[in-house]
Amino acid sequence: MKNKVAIFMLFGQSNAVGHAMPMKEEDIIEPLSNVWGLNREPNQSFDTERLKFSHYTSYGMNLAETQDNTYSVANQLARAWQAEIDSGNKAGLPDLYIIHIAIGSQGLFGMWSMNRERRLIPGKLGDVDISLYPFTVHILQLLRKHLDMCDLEPEFVGLHWRGGEQETRYLLDSLRVELKPAYKRFFAGLREAIGYTVPVVLHRLPFKDVMLKEDPTGAHLEAMEYINQVFDELSTEQEATTTFEPKNCPFYDEYAWDKNIFRWDLIHYTGEMNTWVANTILEDFIKRRASQE
Repeated sequence: MKNKVAIFMLFGQSNAVGHAMPMKEEDIIEPLSNVWGLNREPNQSFDTERLKFSHYTSYGMNLAETQDNTYSVANQLARAWQAEIDSGNKAGLPDLYIIHIAIGSQGLFGMWSMNRERRLIPGKLGDVDISLYPFTVHILQLLRKHLDMCDLEPEFVGLHWRGGEQETRYLLDSLRVELKPAYKRFFAGLREAIGYTVPVVLHRLPFKDVMLKEDPTGAHLEAMEYINQVFDELSTEQEATTTFEPKNCPFYDEYAWDKNIFRWDLIHYTGEMNTWVANTILEDFIKRRASQE
């Protein structure tokens, strides 16, 4: 019988990175026993022929941008998953593989573009330059080989897309008609690379007052609502595709200046928000497994 392994993928831009949210020293995650990740050192290359998973830490595990020890959803899920197993649920939860690929300010018309030639310059935001789509396809193809070689049966937590903000500026330039077909091709290509119909989870974009300050006409906010509409349509039209609504956070406050979920810049989520998202993802996975037994 094959051993089961859970797989969580987090792709996107700055809110997938956990941008500018450095952990307190006591929260830095040292190697976890039951959570595994892909360290940049041996895996961040188009020449890699075999993935090398290692015990998960909060540093070095984003295969794209170099910004470590942040309160990202990936790091917070790793912590919650290990805590759940340590609490006595070891027989219930399988080990978790995390694949984290994200760069701030990059979307389908930036470094995630499907038409970009292969390029891989590692580094911090501002220096990093990676053709993210072909690189992610490469990693997912290697993941399929790894699962087969190690005789592992995957249970997909999901492929979570935390992006879309970058597209607002392009939608102002009449690229709307291209957005939905582009997303369809994008996720179809990633699923083909891994060889499974992975559940895709699209994180909707919540209203940001800061955008009204930048553009009093409201055009950026209207573009954001259009992106949410595309996400909603994809969730009803595409197999195994759902949306994640940040406004469902119990401490979300529509009337608060920061909605109680954004940092001072009103763009990036707080660590508390990302912790809630991670815990919600874990709870949903546990419920889904229970319903299938």
